[in-house]
Amino acid sequence: MSVNDFGATTTSVKSLSQISTKDLAGDERWALAQRIASSQGFMKAAQLRELLLYLCRQAITDPSMEMTEQEIGSRVLGRRPDYDTQADNIVRVQIRHLRQKLEEYFAAEGQNEPLIIKIPKGGRDPHFEPRAVAATGPAEGPAGLKLRAKWGRVVLTGVAVAAVAFALGRVSADWSGMAPARRADLSKDPLWTRLFTPNDQTTIVISDSNLAFVQDMLHANFTMDDLGKGSMRRMIDAMPDEKLRACLQELTVRQYTSMADATVSSRLASIGDAMGSKVSVRYSRHMGIRDFNSGNFVVVGSRRGIPWVNLFEPSLNFRLQPLGPSRQFGIVNQAPQKGEATEYMTVRSADGRYETYAVLAMLPNLKQTGDVLLLQGIMMEGTEAAGEFAMSKAFSKLVSDKFGATPAGQLPYFEVLLKIQAVSGAPNKVQVVAWRRPSAS
Repeated sequence: MSVNDFGATTTSVKSLSQISTKDLAGDERWALAQRIASSQGFMKAAQLRELLLYLCRQAITDPSMEMTEQEIGSRVLGRRPDYDTQADNIVRVQIRHLRQKLEEYFAAEGQNEPLIIKIPKGGRDPHFEPRAVAATGPAEGPAGLKLRAKWGRVVLTGVAVAAVAFALGRVSADWSGMAPARRADLSKDPLWTRLFTPNDQTTIVISDSNLAFVQDMLHANFTMDDLGKGSMRRMIDAMPDEKLRACLQELTVRQYTSMADATVSSRLASIGDAMGSKVSVRYSRHMGIRDFNSGNFVVVGSRRGIPWVNLFEPSLNFRLQPLGPSRQFGIVNQAPQKGEATEYMTVRSADGRYETYAVLAMLPNLKQTGDVLLLQGIMMEGTEAAGEFAMSKAFSKLVSDKFGATPAGQLPYFEVLLKIQAVSGAPNKVQVVAWRRPSAS
C-alpha cells in the first residue's frame, strides 16, 4: 500500500476492515462522509450508512478501480460472493435509497457543507463536488501558519492569490441573461452541439492550482504515475526546512483553482445550460481515471494542475513538456511540418509584454463513448485565451475552413496550437500557429 499525491492511498480492492482510518486522516472527503454517516438522517439506516462509507472509501483510496455490483452486494449487503445480481437487485435498490438520503442531507442538515457527494443516476461511484453557490469572500488560507522564513512568505503569497481565484470561481454565472441571438448561434455551433447535448452529462474539470504551485516550489515535474506512487509527498517530507515543509504539506490538502479556470468554467457552464445539457464542475483532485470512461468533458488547464491530461497526451502532436537546461515548460511539436518550429516557449519583452502558447484539442474519452475538449496553456493566460478562442465565432470559422466535417456531418477530432500575446496577466491577441488531426481520430 502506498500514499499517493491525490490525497489518497492506492490499494487493491479492500474490505472496510482492511483500510484503516489512519490511511484517510486529513482527507476532507472522508471527513464529509463520516459527518453524513453520523447525521440524524442516517442514524436508523445502518445498511445505508455502511454502504456510504464503503463507496466513499473505495472512491477515495482507489479511484481507478471500478466497484462491481456483485462486490458491493457481498462485501456490504450480506450477499454470498457468487450471488446472482440479475435475480437480486438489492445493490441498485439501496444505492437509489442512498442517493435520496444524500439529497435530503445536503438540503437540510448539510446545507452549509462546501463539498457535496453525488451518485449519478445509473452509477455506483460517489462524486465529490464543490457546492454550486456564490462565495461570500476569499477562501480561507492555511490557518495558524506564522512563517517568517523567506520561502514561507513566498508560499503564503501564492496561496492568497489562489484563494481569491477560487472564491471567484465559485460565483455562479448569470445563465438567464444570455441573449437569444447568442443562444441561436450556439445551436448551430459544431463544437458546442457536440460537447453540450440536451439532457446529457458534460463535466467541466478545473485545475488543482496547489499541485502546480507545489511542483514549481520543488522544481519538479510529476507525471500521473509519479503522483499515484506518492513521489511528491515523499519529496516534501524529505525537505530539511521545517517551516517550508509544513506549508507545502498544508497546500497539498487545500483546494484552490486559477483565475483562468474561474473565468472560463463559468462561461462554459452558461453555454451548457443554454443548450440544455447537464453540466457539473469538478475539481481535478476529485476525479478518477474511470470518470473519463463515459460522458463529455471540458478540461480547463494543463497537466501541471490536471494530471489526467496525461491520459490523452499520447494522441497529441503538440505536448506540454519541460525544455532546455532551465526545464522551463513549453510546447513540443512532435512532427514539425514546413514552416513550423519544433519547440514553442514563452518569450518576455522588456516592456512587460510577452507571448505564450496554448493547445486547444478535442479527443474521444477513454471508452470512445463521448468527447473531451482540452484547453491547456503554458501559462494561466494561455489557458484563458484558449477557452475564450473556443467560444468565439473565429474558432467556428476555423473549424469549418480547416477541419470540415466527418461523413456523418460531425466535427472531427482536432488539435490547434495558439500563440497568445499578453500584458499584465491578461491575453489580448490570439493567433493560430498550426493544426492537426490527432492520432485518436
